[in-house]
Amino acid sequence: MSMERRREDLSVLLIITVLVAGIIMAILVPPLYTQPTRGAGTMDEAVKTAQDFLGLVNDQNLAIGQVVEFKNNFYVTYYEKSTGIGAFEMLVNNLGTDAIRPEPGPNMMWNTKYGQMMGWTIGDVFTGATITADQAKAYAQGYVDARLPGANVIDARPFYGYYTVDIGMNGKMYGMLSVNAYTGQIWYHVWNGEYIATRSFV
Repeated sequence: MSMERRREDLSVLLIITVLVAGIIMAILVPPLYTQPTRGAGTMDEAVKTAQDFLGLVNDQNLAIGQVVEFKNNFYVTYYEKSTGIGAFEMLVNNLGTDAIRPEPGPNMMWNTKYGQMMGWTIGDVFTGATITADQAKAYAQGYVDARLPGANVIDARPFYGYYTVDIGMNGKMYGMLSVNAYTGQIWYHVWNGEYIATRSFV
């Protein structure tokens, strides 16, 4: 058999494997939401979009924690009412288009409970974390001391597998970062842009 024929056979096999894997994933890993929801141009519209999305998820144990307006998007947290632990984080497009999507970064890579539901990542649940909230704050403060002089840690919210930490500067909210609850690795949320306002629900 010629080398060229072998390459063709391998290409066909690869295509078949990818197709089969895609079908299996579609069956075993259902999407978190099944229809688009509109984006938002104002805080009120962002809240409405976040509420619409919660209706699509249809989990009575989940609630909206806060909606934060940044220059580049609206940031939304959802939490478990039974535990108080953050479930996942979403971004709402602020251009008025049909975009509410999972926040990138830690929410997709480190979420050890809801990441599995969405087919993102697999790991132990938050109860196995080795880093406390106070330690996460200390790691975060060390990070901003080195990179954002004058910034300070405001609060740390627990999620499954990580903490998301609010950062302040000059007496107001500045941005946020996440701290891995197992390794202490830090991931700054560079995609948000300048902070504008917050609406809290807890």
